[in-house]
This record gives sequence, C-alpha cells and structure tokens, in this order.
Amino acid sequence: MTRMRAEDYESKRRAILDRAAALFATHGYDKTTMNSVAADCGASKSHLYHYFASKEDLLFGIVREHIQEQSAELSTIVAEPRPAEERFTRFVASFVHRAAHSRNEHLALMHDLKHLSDAQRKEVHDMMVALTRLMVRLLKEINPKLMAPAKVQAPYALLLFGMIIWTFSWYEKEGKIAPAELAARISDLFVNGFRGAQ
Repeated sequence: MTRMRAEDYESKRRAILDRAAALFATHGYDKTTMNSVAADCGASKSHLYHYFASKEDLLFGIVREHIQEQSAELSTIVAEPRPAEERFTRFVASFVHRAAHSRNEHLALMHDLKHLSDAQRKEVHDMMVALTRLMVRLLKEINPKLMAPAKVQAPYALLLFGMIIWTFSWYEKEGKIAPAELAARISDLFVNGFRGAQ
C-alpha cells in the first residue's frame, strides 16, 4: 500500500532546503552533515531521510528548485508584450532580486556543483543553457546586427550572467545600494554599452 504524504509535506521539505542552504553557505558543503542539518531543523536524521535520500540529493534539491523558480519567472518576462529593452530590464531586475534574497542558494550554485552526480550536473547544465537562450533571445531583439554571428550569442549572454553571478559573491542587500538600484545600474551599463558595440 502506497504511503500517503502529509498535507504539510512540501512546506516541511522547503524548510529543510532553506536550512540546509544556510548551513552549506555558512560552513561549506563538506563540513555540513546530515546530522547537523537535522539538528538545525529540530528533527531526527531519519526524518530528514524521509525527504532526501542523501546530502547530495539535498544539495541537488536546493540548486534545482532555485533555478526552476528563476526560469519560470524569466520565461514569463521574456514572453511579455513589451519592448525588448523593457523586458531586458525586468529580466535583470528579477535575476538580481532572486540572487539578493536567495543568497544561500546562489552560493550553493556557484560553489558546490562538483559534489553532484554526473546526471545531476547535466540536468543543472541543461537548465542553465535554457536560461542563456532566454537572454540571447532578448539581446537579438536589442541589437540584431551584433548578435547575428552564432559564435557571439552565448558569450554575450554569459558576460551578463557572469557579471550578476559574481557580484553576489560580495554583494549584501543591506548595504548602501539596494537590489533594485543595483539591477537598474547593471541594465543601464550593459544595454547602453551593448547598443553601441560594433
């Protein structure tokens, strides 16, 4: 007989992911154990294994859900009936906002993918490729001539993502520049430089 999931299964699973992401960000993946995650969640290790079969699966859950949530939001923005530059600005604002408010998950994505299995890394890679294609689509609309050669399309998109991703290795949302202002500055810097590029 199949065991029924409790009504609060997903909320408890989400709480475990959040706590584990915080521990990985603070102490590192290697130094964080399933015991320490369970203790931080106020649960037993056997309870933790009810949701995740291993620490690797826990890390994969953190990274996959972080990218999936971001991808869903960005896909909606790209499809909106707005001018390309406005969608670009909204895209960057969304990416920056999520990175600022999910910094633990962002750091796991930056530093801990090497701990995943080959199949898990491939799935993450495929999701990141899909995100890159969304940005390429916008950049083609903004400057079709510059984006015409296939060899430059992914590099231009990845230059933008690289700027944002590495910014969040040092950026703190409580600092003097709020996430919304940071996003606006990134968009202005990239689009205005991009528009004039030959």
